[in-house]
Amino acid sequence: MRVGASVLTARDTSVALSGLLPERGDSVPLQVRLENGRPNASAFYTLTISEIPRAVPARPEYHGIVVERWYEAYEGGKPEVEAGEGDLVRVRLKITVPQDRSFVVVDDALPAGLEAVDLSLNTVGLLSGPGAERETPADEEGEGRGDAEEGDRWDFGAWDGGWWSPFDHREIRDDRVVYAARVLWKGTYSMSYVARATTPGVFVRPPAFAEEMYNPAVYGRTEGGTFTVRVKTP
Repeated sequence: MRVGASVLTARDTSVALSGLLPERGDSVPLQVRLENGRPNASAFYTLTISEIPRAVPARPEYHGIVVERWYEAYEGGKPEVEAGEGDLVRVRLKITVPQDRSFVVVDDALPAGLEAVDLSLNTVGLLSGPGAERETPADEEGEGRGDAEEGDRWDFGAWDGGWWSPFDHREIRDDRVVYAARVLWKGTYSMSYVARATTPGVFVRPPAFAEEMYNPAVYGRTEGGTFTVRVKTP
């Protein structure tokens, strides 16, 4: 836990939770009391808590943003939670916001046995994007753009694999894929990327997480679980 207090000058204090929380099973309430030592002076407080769950979360959470994620076989689109070594997997994300949101970030951490594929590279350029097989762009069908006005939707977002997406930026990292949108209008939006199963084993499937950057109380995440990569058979 980190408590920051500002009275004329800023001062940050880090406090470990060890010894502050009695063991009462999985549900442990923590009460924090903040006092201003100078009642006549203005004071500003911030409180940040970083959590590490004992087990992979089994239930999704919704606090203003609904996040859904599932894995499909690249060929055929069958939902799956396992793949053979070397196989391609399509990861699909769906984000729903009940009202307009600004500066939303979606962070999808991959199981350790999967590695995201960058379709912009020449070595994988033959792989099609999620919307490449469509004859009509998604924006003409009214999908994936919520209640955006006709003149507004082209000021934001980008094209991703044949589909228009409100997410202006996508970053492919070694262990995750991150999306960022300046504006998400009320509605439901879909994203998709390709990953390759590289290492055999059973791996933790971390939850996909989304939040409003400058209002972190608005967030959501999927459930967690495991993903299995089978050893390649000769």
